[in-house]
Amino acid sequence: MAIMKPETYASHVKSASNGNHPDGDALAELFQHSRPDGTEPTHVNDLYKGIHPGDHNLDNPRPSYATAFGSKLDPQWYSMALEHTRVIIAMKQDVPLPLVAFDRQHELVKCVSDTFYRWLVGSSANEWSLPVLYAICHDLKRLATLADVALVKADSKPSKLEQASRLLQKCFSACLNDRASDISRSRKMGTYYMAVLLFKTYFRLKSTALCKNIVKGIRASELPPLEHYPAAHQVAYNYYLGVFAFLREDYLEAEQHFLSSLSMIKSTSYKNIDFILDYLIPILLLRGVRPSEKVLNQERHGRVFRPFIDAIKSGDVRGYDEQLRVAEKRLMERGTYLIVERAREGAVRTLLKKAWICENKPTRMPIASFAKMYNLGADPIDTDEVECMLANMIYKNLIKGYIAHGPQVVVLSKALPFPWYAPFAPLPPKAKEAREAKEVAARNKLPDPLPIEVANVVMDVDMLEIDSSMDIGK
Repeated sequence: MAIMKPETYASHVKSASNGNHPDGDALAELFQHSRPDGTEPTHVNDLYKGIHPGDHNLDNPRPSYATAFGSKLDPQWYSMALEHTRVIIAMKQDVPLPLVAFDRQHELVKCVSDTFYRWLVGSSANEWSLPVLYAICHDLKRLATLADVALVKADSKPSKLEQASRLLQKCFSACLNDRASDISRSRKMGTYYMAVLLFKTYFRLKSTALCKNIVKGIRASELPPLEHYPAAHQVAYNYYLGVFAFLREDYLEAEQHFLSSLSMIKSTSYKNIDFILDYLIPILLLRGVRPSEKVLNQERHGRVFRPFIDAIKSGDVRGYDEQLRVAEKRLMERGTYLIVERAREGAVRTLLKKAWICENKPTRMPIASFAKMYNLGADPIDTDEVECMLANMIYKNLIKGYIAHGPQVVVLSKALPFPWYAPFAPLPPKAKEAREAKEVAARNKLPDPLPIEVANVVMDVDMLEIDSSMDIGK
């Protein structure tokens, strides 16, 4: 196993930081405790082995590695190297000390946000500092999470992630308000990375309302268009804007952000695609757009959503309710339970349409007939509840017509009493005309007479299809 003496580590830091154009990527690697993928930089274990065992005691006021750093490094780099080494020692103990490690990492980031950035004010090229900022802020959030877990185990109130969020906000402001004239060499190019890190922090703290301040700050600043930033920043920022809109129940805006993120993501980023589809499928299901077979054949999505799709197509309201109970835990974890529950109206609509078909497609139909069919395919309810349900369907334009309350009759539109769902995307004129003609033809086609008791009528349900691989760029 390789051993890195503190003097060697200090030499690497000095070499990477010298000159007018320091090596930001090399410095980020030297000051990183854990990479985003969870792996550990090689210097972490090597440096710990190179530190004298007597210096593994963090209470030592004058460790030998501090002397080694002081003889080789400028003050700003000395402070950073010292705190980073203390983080390594704290986490390499036989019993890791995440609380101590977080405090040292907090000091490291504070050193950057205060002293380090003031030192860079006169620098002609400071974009190299962004990789360093990304690395230490990522570690700060990770160690804050571990520290809070330790506090919860000790029956104490978790507070470190909230403390970290205030410092991350300061780093975000340092990027957002950078006044460098050359945008391409400005810390403004790190704004969206820091915004995403804050989104993650606020979501974990269950303080999503604070995300609004981040979005407002970005919209009010003079930043380059989002398209000028790295694709990874665009994908992540659009994803979290979509989640934020989803939590506000602004499903139209959420759909736009999720589709934008999906269109840019690499086709091999399966995990990230799944995260997006976890939200996008329920949104589109609510408006009658179903996933393709390619998506439903995946265990993650098919196991949860295929029974819902089948229930909507067949009008099996009871089956839909049963799948809601089965998938409740998974949907609650992702925060999508309520929207999937709302999409139940698709299965109800199909069931009511079956009742209309069984009655030979009349323009006037008793509420009792709807109630009889509904109670065959779902848990029984009384006629008043069915009337209320029909009124909601009419209000949402899922059924065209009106209710004559006195005679207890639903007067249906002669043209399209059960209009098809809107298409997934706007259609060109000819395609739109063809779709409307097909819809009218389906309305005018009379079925063979069927008894009302037949609940499993096989019929074409006008649900559209979306494939997760559409326009996914590399």
